Amino acid sequence: MTALNQRKICLADWCDVEKCEDNIGEQSKAESEEAMRNEQGDEVLLTGKAKTLCIPYKMGRQASGDENAFEGKKCFYCGAPAKVTALWGRSY
Repeated sequence: MTALNQRKICLADWCDVEKCEDNIGEQSKAESEEAMRNEQGDEVLLTGKAKTLCIPYKMGRQASGDENAFEGKKCFYCGAPAKVTALWGRSY
């Protein structure tokens, strides 16, 4: 979540499970709101939920066509076997 809090997008292996994405969104929103409450300066923090922006099929393991391309890869959040590589960002 650190990169998202720095207004960056992230490319990460993910399990492609809707419930996992929902959990990521809820946790990221809660962490952002907590950081906003604790902020002492003038910086405006972003408090939107993290979500998948896209799954870029023309790059990386998705494009390889290799059915074993994700073998041994884990979801960055829940640790389940990864099925895709997705771009993550915040919704506002």
